[in-house]
Amino acid sequence: MLGGDIIKWDYFLTELVYRRFSRPLARFLSRFDVNPNIITIASLITGIYAGYLIYAGRIYWSIVVILISQILDCTDGDLARISGKITELGGYLDRIFDRFVDSALIMGIVSINPSSYWLAGFLAIIGSFGVSISRAMAEAYGVECKVGIGSRDTRIAIVMLGLLFRQYYATLILIAILGFLTTFHRIAHSVKKLADKD
Repeated sequence: MLGGDIIKWDYFLTELVYRRFSRPLARFLSRFDVNPNIITIASLITGIYAGYLIYAGRIYWSIVVILISQILDCTDGDLARISGKITELGGYLDRIFDRFVDSALIMGIVSINPSSYWLAGFLAIIGSFGVSISRAMAEAYGVECKVGIGSRDTRIAIVMLGLLFRQYYATLILIAILGFLTTFHRIAHSVKKLADKD
């Protein structure tokens, strides 16, 4: 588990749920020499399909498919580690495809009531992308940047809970708020670290 025996709260779904399935699945797939990138692509397709199911009004099925997508999203990394196939390409594709899935889920929610939800959805996508790019750019300059309360694990949990309780607008607003708060937190963290290095 992350941090030894302590589960970091911002990865609680990954450790408590997803990896309970992804690790056994990865061990099974490793017997057949499966390329982890194939699993990454499967996670992408499954996640986008979940967005379509939201659009189609099959809300409860979309939650199930989101769970499957997230399990696959963990499986590719577990499989890469087990099989010794960790590559920069795999890491790159995983992070890029996560953004596609995030967008598909948000767009699916917006499609429920476009005239009322478009602005909240727009802000939710910007906030989500901000969390990712602020970390990616920090790491590009040698700064570790995993701070903030709006990790992807947290945002996906909010999406699933929002769908379960049919709180669509509140879900988009909460994702947007957490996204912007985390983005600004990561920017401030990175600025301080880079200033200290200079």
